Amino acid sequence: MGPLFVRPLSLCFLVCKQLLPDTQAAAQLQGITGLEVRAFAAHCASRLADREELIALVKESGADAVEIIGCRCLAKDLKIPGSRIRRAEQCVHLLCSPTLVRHLRQSGAGLLLPGWLARWQEQLADRTQAAELFEHDVNKLVLLDTGRDEQASLHLAELADLFQLPAEILPIGLEYHGLLLTKIAAEYRQEELERQKEQARQQAAQTAMIFDMLGLVVKASSEPEAFAGIAELFTMLFAPRQIRCLPVTKNGLATDRLADLNAEEQQAATQFLLESERQHQLLASGDGFLLRIGTGGKTLAVVLVQQVAFPQHIGSYMNTALHVSGVCALAVEHAHILKTLLDTSRLAGKAEVATEVLHNVGNTLNSISVSAERLGEMVQKSGSSTLPAIVELIEQHKEDPAAFFGSDPKGRKLPLYFASLSAQLTKERWRLLEEIGHQLRHVRRAADIIRTQQDAAGGKVLIEQFDLASVIEESMEIFEQKITERQIQVERNYARLPAMQGERRKILQIMVNLISNAADAFEGLKQTERKISLRLQPVDTENEHVMVEVADNGRGISSEIMEHIFAFGFTAKKGGHGFGLHNAANLATEMGGTLTAGSPGEDKGAVFRLELPTTAGRRRGA
Repeated sequence: MGPLFVRPLSLCFLVCKQLLPDTQAAAQLQGITGLEVRAFAAHCASRLADREELIALVKESGADAVEIIGCRCLAKDLKIPGSRIRRAEQCVHLLCSPTLVRHLRQSGAGLLLPGWLARWQEQLADRTQAAELFEHDVNKLVLLDTGRDEQASLHLAELADLFQLPAEILPIGLEYHGLLLTKIAAEYRQEELERQKEQARQQAAQTAMIFDMLGLVVKASSEPEAFAGIAELFTMLFAPRQIRCLPVTKNGLATDRLADLNAEEQQAATQFLLESERQHQLLASGDGFLLRIGTGGKTLAVVLVQQVAFPQHIGSYMNTALHVSGVCALAVEHAHILKTLLDTSRLAGKAEVATEVLHNVGNTLNSISVSAERLGEMVQKSGSSTLPAIVELIEQHKEDPAAFFGSDPKGRKLPLYFASLSAQLTKERWRLLEEIGHQLRHVRRAADIIRTQQDAAGGKVLIEQFDLASVIEESMEIFEQKITERQIQVERNYARLPAMQGERRKILQIMVNLISNAADAFEGLKQTERKISLRLQPVDTENEHVMVEVADNGRGISSEIMEHIFAFGFTAKKGGHGFGLHNAANLATEMGGTLTAGSPGEDKGAVFRLELPTTAGRRRGA
């Protein structure tokens, strides 16, 4: 089976010598490509064109298609091998429309062409009357001028003087003739396209059959299955009387795997493997071949095909075998490594879980670090920092405190100072307690993440009752400082929903990841209006499903990246690991929901939608 190769169709038009200049010019004006115009001797109905001359011209052309164009000079029953005949009533019908020809003749005009006029004296012979020449009564001569012969008007005057008739020149140009040539060329090319279409259809059917057969091989889950599939594939393709598929190990051909392998077959396969580097080799009998199955310079098997059903097609069979050998090699290699993949899949799964835990705990630890920095700043800026100086001042006046507080200007200000300090320390105390509360929630969140994975490993599911909007806000709290520093506006649109009953910890992990990505979507961008939109709403009127949407007007996501956005290990973020969205999508699926992403393109923002079943939905689906 060879590749389908479509090349331009070459054409050749054979015309009377008198039409040659006009036909060449018309073809050029129409821009007909791949066309050659040749001429045969002009006879102008005095006698028929020579058949042997036409046969020779057709052979000399070497074109894919040849059209012989003429009128009465071409015999009605003329047939030339390798060509088609186009016979007009008269030559004028090749350069002028039939309607115009009929109208002019009805007016008594004798129609002339420039090519004929150029040799009018030879053409007349013994015809001295116009009626003899035109075969009807003529009261004037009309030259159908194509504009190619500057002497045409002079020749017309000479002939008109001979016949004693008035003469006219009618410019017709080459448009009609050019359109006729274009129509002929289009007919040939349409036929060629139909032929190529049919060829492509047949080849597609053949290719589809081979691909269907290859499915027998690529579905193999072990080496013996792969080798059996290759043998069955080649049997269906070539119908041989005997086929051997011999695996190659580090010790050579595994001939012991075929109990009925004879010495001659073993010798032929071994010699081909050791003494030849060729991909295939024809057997001496001419009705079979040897084929090497391998990849990366490594031979995996040798296939011995013997006594094919149609030896005359052995070349085509070998070509087809070469086409499918690569897929066969990959199937054997795939079966070889499949066992190793199965053995390592358990370890890979454990590694993925560990990576997800580290990723989610890492987000929480970042929040704890930010909170600790806030506590440090609060302590450094605390109003209690001035107390040592005040205590020292009071200590200096401990001998007479009444006088110090009663008459000393500094002492008299201290009561007001202590009152102000008390109010400030009260505010600081509440701020410290609030920040410590944040830290405790972050620590509990990290513990929840670890506990969630432990519960999942043990098959446990923790169902809680909670308000979904509160979970979203809890996620926002983690990134409050980052959002503030990056001057990101947050737009909230929460529908009132009843409390949900589900796996709160998993939803929190998903929301933390989505909001983190939304905040990072503005990194490195210069835009001034930065916005994250949070939306919570029911999906249907029966409130069986609820949707949380996190949208931003940041960097956006290209179509190439979107295809892999939830793939494990894939990331487009600088310093990212490609675990967050993969884990989030898995968590959504575990809860019977979905996580989808959308973006109009780069620098046009992105939106992530988390859809989950509600409490009512869970009860109905239970």
